[in-house]
Amino acid sequence: MKDALTQVTTEASGIFAGLKVADFTWAAAGPIVTKQLADNGATVIKVESFKHPDSIRLGGPFIDDKPGINRSGFFADFHSSKLGISVDMSNPAAIEIIRPLIEWADVVAESFRPGVMKKWGLDYASLKAINPRIVMLSSSLYGSEGPWARHPGYGAQGQALAGIHGMTGWPDRPPAMPKGAYSDSVSPRYALSALVAALIHREKTGEGQHVELSQIEATAQLLAPELLVYQVTGEEMTRAGDAKPGSVLHGVFPCQGEERWIALEAVTEAQARALQAILGLDGLDTSTVAGATATRDAFALMAECRAAGVPAGVANKASDLLEDEVLNAHHHFWPLDHAEMGRLNYNGPAYRFEKTPSALRFASPRLGEHTEAVMTRVLGFGAGDIARFKAEGLLQ
Repeated sequence: MKDALTQVTTEASGIFAGLKVADFTWAAAGPIVTKQLADNGATVIKVESFKHPDSIRLGGPFIDDKPGINRSGFFADFHSSKLGISVDMSNPAAIEIIRPLIEWADVVAESFRPGVMKKWGLDYASLKAINPRIVMLSSSLYGSEGPWARHPGYGAQGQALAGIHGMTGWPDRPPAMPKGAYSDSVSPRYALSALVAALIHREKTGEGQHVELSQIEATAQLLAPELLVYQVTGEEMTRAGDAKPGSVLHGVFPCQGEERWIALEAVTEAQARALQAILGLDGLDTSTVAGATATRDAFALMAECRAAGVPAGVANKASDLLEDEVLNAHHHFWPLDHAEMGRLNYNGPAYRFEKTPSALRFASPRLGEHTEAVMTRVLGFGAGDIARFKAEGLLQ
């Protein structure tokens, strides 16, 4: 079997083939961006400090429910097709290793609080002095300017500050926190678009540049309609539970079995009549609908509704998604073999390129898995250099 470095440096054929990325991102908002590059042919080298590895390596779910630095499914899903090196970034001498990486790279991506990269001597001015054509992507919760720029925060705070919590839940209850971090999921789409635009600009002019993004600003875009309503009418939109203006029925209802639910919506009178006939009801009061759906199989009810032209969707569990006929028809999941976790199905891209197909080439890296291969075959260091770096504590 060919090693990962051979696969990314000689066999890449995706739309980003030939693009070289030094990836300092961590958690989710940054790695989701670089995953799109890696799964589409770029050579992405993820840099982690072995003293402070990526925090989501420490978050589950863990394979076989056994925690371990290389056993996180959360980490794995965001790092397919990436090479991984581990360096003590707290040591000022790390620049001896990182400088050749910057010289090699087309893109440097990072998602720390503003100031961290500068502390390491890796702010944009320093990078540009090493590699004038470099494009740097910086993604942080609050952005690089303003009174909170250096304040710590995570996705839960980001989506609250972007207005998501204030819109989520029921009007007579406290706001409900959505599962996951919207800012971590929304902002990468904006970041990738901006990064590609900067690369197009460099292609035309030869100029690199610094692309900077606030994850809160990106997430606030989701509430554009609510912001417009407030400006035009003075009405402040707030939590509305399952209600949706203009729909006869809109909600999620219980079905047979443990934690089985179905989302139903009737927008037109024809859809409302069809749903009443399916459920054997005279009206569509939410409580009577819930009583009628509670005795029904969720998937059978979804099929019946769809046949009658009523929008319906089962609230899928993870196990449902892995077996979903639509996702499988699109070959969404990619089975990849990990040295410690075994074979897992990784999320592939949600788009399809006709001429330059995406390819998840190998599983996520174990901590420092490719350090020596990258050091010797990409950065040009010899065995003696590596031995010295290990003696100095820069490498494990």
